[in-house]
Amino acid sequence: MSLGILDDTKERVRQATDIVDLIGGQRELRRQGRIFVTHCPWHNDNRPSLQVNPERQSWKCWVCGNKGGDVFNWVMENEGVGFREALEMLAERAGIPLQNEVRSTPAESGTAGDKRALYRAMAWVEQQLHRCLLEAPEAEPGRRYLAARNISDESIRKYRVGFWPNEWNWILERSHGTGFTPQVLEAIDVIGKSDKTGKWYDRFKGRVMFPIRDAQDRPIALGGRVLPEFADDRSGKYINSRETRLFSKSEQVYGLDIARAVLSKTKNVIVVEGYTDVIMVNQFGVENVVAVLGTALTAQHIRLLRRFAESITLVLDGDEAGQRRTNEILKLFIAAQMDLRILTLPEGLDPCDFVSQRGADAFRGLLDQAVDALEHKVQIATRGIDLANETHRANRALEEILGTLAEAPRAIGAMQDTSRLREQQILARLAREFRLPEGELRTRLGQLRGGNKNAPRREPEPATAASPQGIEALSPEERELFEIMLLHPELAPQALESIGSVELSTDVGRTLYEHYFELEVAGESLDFASVIIALEESHLKNILVSLDELARAKAEHAQEDGPQRLSGLIRVFRHRETEQERREHLAALEERRLDEQEGLALLQQLIEQERDRQGIPAPTDG
Repeated sequence: MSLGILDDTKERVRQATDIVDLIGGQRELRRQGRIFVTHCPWHNDNRPSLQVNPERQSWKCWVCGNKGGDVFNWVMENEGVGFREALEMLAERAGIPLQNEVRSTPAESGTAGDKRALYRAMAWVEQQLHRCLLEAPEAEPGRRYLAARNISDESIRKYRVGFWPNEWNWILERSHGTGFTPQVLEAIDVIGKSDKTGKWYDRFKGRVMFPIRDAQDRPIALGGRVLPEFADDRSGKYINSRETRLFSKSEQVYGLDIARAVLSKTKNVIVVEGYTDVIMVNQFGVENVVAVLGTALTAQHIRLLRRFAESITLVLDGDEAGQRRTNEILKLFIAAQMDLRILTLPEGLDPCDFVSQRGADAFRGLLDQAVDALEHKVQIATRGIDLANETHRANRALEEILGTLAEAPRAIGAMQDTSRLREQQILARLAREFRLPEGELRTRLGQLRGGNKNAPRREPEPATAASPQGIEALSPEERELFEIMLLHPELAPQALESIGSVELSTDVGRTLYEHYFELEVAGESLDFASVIIALEESHLKNILVSLDELARAKAEHAQEDGPQRLSGLIRVFRHRETEQERREHLAALEERRLDEQEGLALLQQLIEQERDRQGIPAPTDG
């Protein structure tokens, strides 16, 4: 539970936001009894399976399993943002100011701690850079560079390309009178401070600038390409903004603000490596293209792109560097629940050069021939090997492929069935490729997994991700506990008093319990609305909605006796506690950890407990 934002502020925003209006403004809703339904945007939904409950102000897709919650994590899932940004977006939509929130260090308006000020500053910097490129005489080297790359004026305006003059204090001098302090400009990483002199300096001088925007079309960072005439031994060819409160390079891609307009039609997103690759490919009419930002494609990127597309085509440059990550790509393919295809360009070309030299039709033709990540890995591993005759080399290649499969993260929760099916398909394909029995490959894969001691344990990921933690992450007893508290919030205090957090067997169960407990200690209500507004973790909101829906469905078909149901559950926990004590006592006797007198007393106690359990009366004298 966050201490950073007052729960009554979150509740005001929640009450001001009708979930039917929110989702209905983005998707066509159809009433079905007491609920509304629509097609789910996160899977191929032939029949509407996403349900919106206006009474509980909740939503749920039962096919996806790990998708559901309230208005906040609708925005979190749909826009790919965290809770804080979702709250800000809904507050702005409802016209509710957030200045009354509680912060450990209150941020004054316009300071480096004020996120709105950072967004405004970044938008101003983008405007200055773009106008400089279009109008300023000192930007002529930038205009010549872009013209030499055949980047059109239309593309420059579409992607808001800019230029940073080769001066140390250009942006700082222009900021005078704007209200953007050096500390604010430093917080968005456009200026730095010298450790030696203590003076401020521009970070991106002498570069063509590529603004990086988020999915909400807000500028959040910059990328800069140094021009040859301004480069020295210390100049990196490309540099990006460092991590800031607005920007995380492993979670953002370049060009998504432009591409998302067509992704609803193409259902496929093309991922390239550079800014000019994106711009030039788009300029040639292939608009569903984005770029990673100075890093390789990651699981976080896939989670972001999965919101907008059903498949990814990763375009690798035709040089050696473009071929180095086949193992990592295959692991992403196995772990990601979406189609990941690989296109390797010929003759060392990058996408910008390829479309410039050969045109859009040739590029589309190659895209149509892109192979999935498994086939890409097989092609790389078996290149130059005669699988039918070179047995030893073929076996080494197969072992390499199976070793990569063994190291890939295993799906958990609701995605296990999908992951298992994908694994079966992969092994069947490998069996055909290498002409071996599928069972033999499965056995070997199991051996490699069992012996893979050096692989890092994969921790469950937080739910901005696509972590498949649904109600299946809870034990049956935990489900029963939370269902009772949801149906009968008046019994929740008794349940919390009778059953402790340490008695729950899963991390998810204990975390949800602690939220209930904190509300109880604070004297807050324990009804559904109060609990869900206190949760900020998307996967916990989803679990609570799932439990609530299932509990109410059960209650509709059976007479509900809450106190009796809770009493039965408490007896289950007490019995489990007694059994644990009995096992510990038996272990103490077997391991002779007690002296003779203590051992006899404990043995007599165990005998009496067993008689009571079986209903056998104690023996009498005579």
